[in-house]
Amino acid sequence: MLVLKNARLIPELTEGYTETTADVVVEGSQIADIRPAGSVSAEAAEVIDLNGKTLMPGLIEGHLHLDLCGKNTFEENVEPDSYRIMRCLKLAQDNLKKGYTTIRDVGDRNNITIGLAKAVNEGMVTGPDILTSGVILSPTEMGNDFFGTMYAECDSPAEFTKAVRRQYQLGADWIKIMGTGAVMNPGGEPGMPIIYEEELQAACRAADYVGLPVAVHCHGTEAIKMCIRCGVRTVEHSSIMDEECIEMYTKTDWSFPMPTLSPMVNFLEFPEDKPKHYVEKAKRMVETLLQGASWYKKNHIKIGWATDAGVYTGSHGNGIYEFRIRVNMAGFTPLETLLQATKNNAEILMIDDKVGTVKVGKRANLAIFDGNPDEDIEALEKVHMVIKAGEIVKL
Repeated sequence: MLVLKNARLIPELTEGYTETTADVVVEGSQIADIRPAGSVSAEAAEVIDLNGKTLMPGLIEGHLHLDLCGKNTFEENVEPDSYRIMRCLKLAQDNLKKGYTTIRDVGDRNNITIGLAKAVNEGMVTGPDILTSGVILSPTEMGNDFFGTMYAECDSPAEFTKAVRRQYQLGADWIKIMGTGAVMNPGGEPGMPIIYEEELQAACRAADYVGLPVAVHCHGTEAIKMCIRCGVRTVEHSSIMDEECIEMYTKTDWSFPMPTLSPMVNFLEFPEDKPKHYVEKAKRMVETLLQGASWYKKNHIKIGWATDAGVYTGSHGNGIYEFRIRVNMAGFTPLETLLQATKNNAEILMIDDKVGTVKVGKRANLAIFDGNPDEDIEALEKVHMVIKAGEIVKL
């Protein structure tokens, strides 16, 4: 048994307990009790005094790529799977050390993260809980070859159906589909739909049949509307919107935007080590992304929290960059961003029965920080301790 005494809690991230300080009792992998601070006496337990520190649910990263690390893409493409999977583990652990106890990987080469997720689940290696799609399903599109074997190309409803079934067979947790052109694919036009609606409908139907949710890479307005109509769970990036997009989001209780602000800002802030087409597209899109964030806030649309880590150097374990952008550029409060990265993401990713808040009976995935990150987002840089499934993380 582990007793975390005198911890400061954030009420909005806590369920079934109303005070702002507590003794939190962990037994096995679960939160067993939450009691008033100083009230738990357990001589046989491991006791840790957290006076002056904030205990909150572990952070949840909604969109990253462990198989990318920001280096030259053509070099990454030819590295052997055996090497890349070890790098994936290292990058997953970099995220875990910063408080990310759950991550969702939405695209790798050769499905290597499916095996990594299984190894973590079985306790073979230490890492965050990993939800993964494996390879990305995509229509044949300009620039797909840029990322080597990251795409499984499909060009009809039947081919999408078969590809979904293949990912299910391999053990994927999610289905990831390309719905529009991409910023990083040479020649890809981010606002342009690349999938037919009947293809997306077929993929969503096949995924629903086997109980897998669908995530779609989607920058453009018409494709966003298509995603919502087809029952896509997460609309990745959701960049270029009009009033109808916002209205559709307000009316659906199934489809949610998963904005990623970091890459576009980073491509403009550090253009010197980026391919030219990254920077040129980012110039066209960054203000649109920030405008979209303000629309989400104004219309009270539940959004996820994600960084697209892997697409630029140093992005894994650097989630504070996304937090700063959302707070300092997009106008969200620190508390709003913490809700996005915990409670919202747990609900959107459909794992809120297990994680996302501090609650008796939930998995003891916890992050502890010096200071008050709900008031000053910079406190997220002061990681005191990370607990994964009831065990103190030591890496």
